[in-house]
Amino acid sequence: MGNIYNNSSYNILKNLIINNELAQLNLEDFKRIFRNDIRSNRNMDRINTVKDLIDCLERNDSLSETSIEPLREIACQCGGDLERAIGDYVAPRDTAIGHNIYREQRLSEEFRDKLEITGQERNGNITQTAITSEHDNFGKTSTPHDVTTYEKKRTAVYKLISRDIGMSWRSLGRELDISQGTMDAVEVQYPHDLCSRVHKMLQVFEEDETHDPNRRILTLCRALDSCRRKELRRKVEDIMSY
Repeated sequence: MGNIYNNSSYNILKNLIINNELAQLNLEDFKRIFRNDIRSNRNMDRINTVKDLIDCLERNDSLSETSIEPLREIACQCGGDLERAIGDYVAPRDTAIGHNIYREQRLSEEFRDKLEITGQERNGNITQTAITSEHDNFGKTSTPHDVTTYEKKRTAVYKLISRDIGMSWRSLGRELDISQGTMDAVEVQYPHDLCSRVHKMLQVFEEDETHDPNRRILTLCRALDSCRRKELRRKVEDIMSY
């Protein structure tokens, strides 16, 4: 019988670690080892399984199929089959540098229950709206509490970006597919108030019907990544994960 661990795919490798009893028993030790990558005590408290830990590391861009050091650390601590699987793992060669699809999957999963609900307020009444995940075809019902919570988070995100994006605002606008003419007009409207200028640009982005309203925050995170404002992207992710 051949070695079942030869050329183990990234997902197979993750599943081996997730299902390893010793890894689960040592979870608290691993949480301490990866404390800096987990980032916050709130996130630490939410990690109850090895799968939770892996999801968190992927979401924070500390783990991907081309960067498996956290899995290597866990495997070395547990030994046996896991260590052998790590030794046989070959990272894919055709993965785009810097593009972590697994982080995007985790973000998409995290945001899908906090999607923007359009048309929910008419005549002072909040309607319940069915939302559909990118990964499945069944609807979920949004409650008034969910809508209010999401709106507060979105407001906090826009306030953060308006305050902190600084001179990178045009780069962000280009990544959000906002035209040069529109940005020029916004600058003319707010020549001396950068914060209001950015907030207006984000309003233009939100009103653009070519963007999927259910993925606007995820689109913002990708745009911040692309204009090299990863620290701001992480702050946005932290706000949305509260």
